[in-house]
Amino acid sequence: MSQIVDLDFQISEEVINVKVRHQDILRRLLLNQNISEQELENKLGISSRQLRYSIEQINEQLIDEKIPVIEKRQGNYYCSERVADFLKIQSGLNEFSLSAEDRVQVIILTILSRIEEMSLDHLTISLQVSKNTVLSDMKKCNDYLRNHQLSIKYSRKEGYYIDGDEWDKRMMLSSAINHVYRNYGEKSLSQLLSHCDEDKGSVNRTLLKIEQYLGIKYTDEDFYPLIYFISTLLVRIRQKKQIDSLEFLDVSEIVGTKEYQSLIHLSDDFVGISDQEVMYISLQLLRSSSLDRLMKEEDLPLLANSLWEFFTEFETNARLILPEKRELLRKFINHFKPAYYRIKYRLPIENALYEQITTKYSVLHSFVRQSISPLEKFFQVEISDKEVAYITMFIGGHILGENDSSIEKKVIKAVILCPNGVSVSKLMEKNLQNLFPEFLFYPPNTIREYQGFMLPHDIVFSTIPVDSDELVYVVSELFTNSEQLKLRRRVIKDVFNLDFATLQSEDIVDIVKQHAKVDNVEKLTEALDSLLIRSSGDLDERVDFTGHQGLLSLISEQEIRIIKKTPMWEKLLLQASEILIDKGKIPDTYSSLLIEAYKDMPDYIVLNQEIALPHLDPEMVDQKLGVSMLVLKEGLMYQGKLVHIVMLMTIPDKESHIGVLFEINRLARNEEFVQQVKLANTPEQIMQLIGQFVS
Repeated sequence: MSQIVDLDFQISEEVINVKVRHQDILRRLLLNQNISEQELENKLGISSRQLRYSIEQINEQLIDEKIPVIEKRQGNYYCSERVADFLKIQSGLNEFSLSAEDRVQVIILTILSRIEEMSLDHLTISLQVSKNTVLSDMKKCNDYLRNHQLSIKYSRKEGYYIDGDEWDKRMMLSSAINHVYRNYGEKSLSQLLSHCDEDKGSVNRTLLKIEQYLGIKYTDEDFYPLIYFISTLLVRIRQKKQIDSLEFLDVSEIVGTKEYQSLIHLSDDFVGISDQEVMYISLQLLRSSSLDRLMKEEDLPLLANSLWEFFTEFETNARLILPEKRELLRKFINHFKPAYYRIKYRLPIENALYEQITTKYSVLHSFVRQSISPLEKFFQVEISDKEVAYITMFIGGHILGENDSSIEKKVIKAVILCPNGVSVSKLMEKNLQNLFPEFLFYPPNTIREYQGFMLPHDIVFSTIPVDSDELVYVVSELFTNSEQLKLRRRVIKDVFNLDFATLQSEDIVDIVKQHAKVDNVEKLTEALDSLLIRSSGDLDERVDFTGHQGLLSLISEQEIRIIKKTPMWEKLLLQASEILIDKGKIPDTYSSLLIEAYKDMPDYIVLNQEIALPHLDPEMVDQKLGVSMLVLKEGLMYQGKLVHIVMLMTIPDKESHIGVLFEINRLARNEEFVQQVKLANTPEQIMQLIGQFVS
């Protein structure tokens, strides 16, 4: 029997995939308007032929809209700033082709917000795909829902519905709304939830009143999804789809909040609904991020103590002193009010930058994760890694926010627009300040705030396309070295009419490949991008939490000593210092200061009871980043522990050593490495071991 192939299904899937690819290319070009053909192919996982076909199709659409086409020059693709206008034209869901992941979220949103029987035809219209594609997506959706104790079922009376606990359904509804808003914007949500328009207008007015009453301002990423979520909740409540009051662990805790009182007194939307539903909606307000929110005074002492213990743990693990800790404490208390309710009541957390944070700031994230136990003790639950990523943003933003440079002679004024809240905007602000030291930056604004922005400015850096009479550059919140380099070149060319695009990392790599073997093209390109950023802008060294400047770049055989007979502790500190004094890393006065600081042999400098790591605060003495290593054959009895490795780390500031420290921590936790170092007889053997265990 011949196999029957559903041609309609295959064709529709192929068309969808091509359209999704077109949109991905447009978004990447908008973020990086000068990108190589090879880079696009690698990031999209497509062939040169597929890329050329997509560019041709996109250009046809751009011509129809009278927008300059995408051009290719010397292997790189260039696009006009007006591509942002084209994406704004396509900002509605009807103009987009959804990926399979997106369609799963739209199915959940459509079913859970329905006001009538939900048929296959309804879903086909919402998703704009064939029935066969919808059926395939329904299977994927069911697999996803099973992980949350839910499932899709069908009945003649209701059509398709989601079976399970109402609390879990609402978690999925909230996640779906946030997913659609984050990827396709408010216009798309409005199209999908048009039947909630009457409630939406009323809820919008209520939230504005609540902001005024509480003296806060919700971030864009919470404000808009919150309108649609509460509007949809009101629809479900009127359909008698209510939660169980047993879900609330502490009723008095919620009822006593200003958020609960504001719902009772400021709006008629919630008259006639049950107390548990008002409490549930209060939770949505409590978990949402605002730009200025303080915790209840009676809750401060325990949380403040736990945060201070966390800071101490972090400083110990990261071997740095957090500046302005009282200001940081205020920021964290501000953050943990909504986080408290998210954690306690299993409310969903949307961290769109999670992957970027755990990749770009992996070292910092690891130290935060190691130090989190005091906060887990306070909350009495394990804190999820997405919450830890938020904490990483706060720590990183605070560290990066110190030592603000002078604003004299900076005449170009720039506005930063970021809907993702204070912590993300702080990191974004510092990255842009480092990238453009010649500009004056206003404090970051939300999209809503920019609508009434009156101060003079020349440039807008925004994470999403916006309407402005000034130059607008759409940027990622956390961007790579390559993206930074290309953005700087583009902006400097536009603003000062200077073109630094004559030398590019890809050109250098091509030449190197002709004369040498390159094992990792991406790492070489990234390293060259980092070098070119510094040379093109004459910028100071910037903080790099990714650990790219690692231990191997600082230590060689000349910085390693093998000591057969162990001298006194003070003599060891002197020897470790002399190595780096000879290298010009530290002044002659460093030795005496080091011996005085560690004469009592404090136990906190010993990592995992294996490696002693003394160091001095950069404010005590000028120093360059460096490492020396003493391997003690007999060992040294240090606070009851026999230590065989002493490493002196010199640090020029409070941040640049973090990547090196991360790798030393890894070595200290590796028993095999420590044992093999003890047996090594030459500095060359030790260098080979470091290379083996660090790489």
